[in-house]
Amino acid sequence: MSSSIGKTLSYLPNICVPQALLRAVLGAELLAVVLALAVATDLRDFFVNLGMHSLFVQWVALASVFTLCFVARFFVRPTVFQASAIVLVTVAGFTLLASVLGMLASFGNDKLANIMTSALFIFKNLVIALVIVLVLLRYFYIHNQWEESVEADSAAKYDALQARMRPHFLFNSLNTIAHLVHIDPNKAEAALLDLADIMRLTLDKRSRISLKEELDLTLAYLRMEGLRLGEKRLHIKLDMDQNSLPLDMDMPPFLLQPLVENAVYHGIQPRQDGGLLTISLYDAGKTLDVSVTNPLPPTGVSTHTKGNHIAQENMVNRLRLAYGDRANLRIQKNIQQYRVSFSIPKE
Repeated sequence: MSSSIGKTLSYLPNICVPQALLRAVLGAELLAVVLALAVATDLRDFFVNLGMHSLFVQWVALASVFTLCFVARFFVRPTVFQASAIVLVTVAGFTLLASVLGMLASFGNDKLANIMTSALFIFKNLVIALVIVLVLLRYFYIHNQWEESVEADSAAKYDALQARMRPHFLFNSLNTIAHLVHIDPNKAEAALLDLADIMRLTLDKRSRISLKEELDLTLAYLRMEGLRLGEKRLHIKLDMDQNSLPLDMDMPPFLLQPLVENAVYHGIQPRQDGGLLTISLYDAGKTLDVSVTNPLPPTGVSTHTKGNHIAQENMVNRLRLAYGDRANLRIQKNIQQYRVSFSIPKE
């Protein structure tokens, strides 16, 4: 198991490296300076308070960092709640311990009852520590979500580009276009424009596109595959009313097109006689409901199920990052059909 907190304690960064430790020390010292300035009445008082606050804050910070690095060895992929609770309990525990030790040292031989009279001191220390930790945890969580979102979008665009740039895909597309040039120049020109549109949107760096653009991309892809497989093998049914669909709603790119590609690649292509691919889009008020249905391949035919499973996992992750619990992916399979559907909030 890794001892890196960044790898084991959920969304938190790796603090078990010298650079992170240095940043923790500098951050703790900055906090000590702010606290000393808040209570100092003159320059001499400032330095006295700075020394006391530095000792307190640095001890809590370093003890917490080393403890978290040790504790991280015993946790494998904890949830966000678990990781946050571990950090909060650790920092609160060392803050409480440092506060009590500080009070004992200041009271000397006095009874513990004297410490109880200074409960406000301990309470203030705990509140300050917990507020700072909560702010940092919130920052790390948002930053982690942003990094995962960027990574997922980049990976999706890269995967889509690789899919479009597959030698077989380009060879088949260009070969089909070259064949059409002599038979039907108008159809060849339309195919070239579809291929150009696919590449253009694949290279687009936007994190959101409109539903219309996603539909246009999907239909362009289907037209290209229709030329390759032939009209007798690839039958398409569009179950949607484009006049009632929110075509201008924003959505992450490549949500519908990869599902259609999987349906063609794993459901239609392995069948000698092809099959019917159904794409359904429905405006459900607060959400947009999308489903893609394709026939199952013949028994015994290899359909690269591992690749299909990975593609579906990527889709689940992208929906979770983009919409959280407001979106989900559902898979339904019966004797004849395979159906993948999801709902996303309209934005």
